[in-house]
Amino acid sequence: MIKKLFSLFLIFLILNITLCPAFATDNEEKIRGNRIIEAEFSTDLNVNEASKKQIVQFISTEDFVDKTGFFIPKGTLFTGRIHNIKKSRWAYRRAKVRIIINEMKFPNGETYKIKAYTKRRVLKGSAVGNIAKGIVTAPFAVVVITVGSVVMLVESITIVGLIVVGPTGAIVGGIAGKLSNGVNCTKNSGDKIKLKIIKGERIKSVQQESYAEE
Repeated sequence: MIKKLFSLFLIFLILNITLCPAFATDNEEKIRGNRIIEAEFSTDLNVNEASKKQIVQFISTEDFVDKTGFFIPKGTLFTGRIHNIKKSRWAYRRAKVRIIINEMKFPNGETYKIKAYTKRRVLKGSAVGNIAKGIVTAPFAVVVITVGSVVMLVESITIVGLIVVGPTGAIVGGIAGKLSNGVNCTKNSGDKIKLKIIKGERIKSVQQESYAEE
C-alpha cells in the first residue's frame, strides 16, 4: 500500500513539473481582469447612417501597464462592430449604439482576440443637446398638432373632406415627428473614448509572422 502511494506521489510530482511550464506559457498568452484603456476613434461614426455589424476602430493614446506587468503600447489598434443600434426617433428619443470590440493589434503586429467595449456601454446623442432642441422645437410641434387636429376635424364634417383626412394626418404627423426627432449620436476620428477590456487571448505573435514570411 505504501509503495502504491509513493508511486502515485512520484507520478503526480513528475506531471506537475512537466506541465507547469506549459501552463505558465498559456497564462502569458491570455488576458484576464478588467483594463481601462485611454483611446480615440480612428473612424467616424454617424449612428443615424450606421448599420448593425458595421466596423468601428479605435487607437490607444498612451502606454498602459497593469499590476501584472502586461503592457499595451500607445498606437494599439482596436477593432469592433456595432452590436445594437437605435436611430434617433420622434418624441425626442436619442440615437444610441453599443459597440463590442473583438480584436487588439499592437503596432508591432502582435494580435489578440479580445472581449471589450467602450466604457460607456451605450453611446448616445447628447442629453443637453436633446433638451435644448426640445425647448426650441416643442412649441412648434404643439402648434402643428393643434392646427392639424382642427383642420382634420373640419374635414371630417363633409364627405369630400373625409377623403383627405388620412393624407392630412400623415402630413401633420410627419412634420411633428421631424420637429420632435431626438438628437443623433456622432463621433469623429480623434474623439476621445475609454475602452474596457474584459478578457483576451493572443492569436498571432510577431514570431509567427516572421515564420510565415520565411
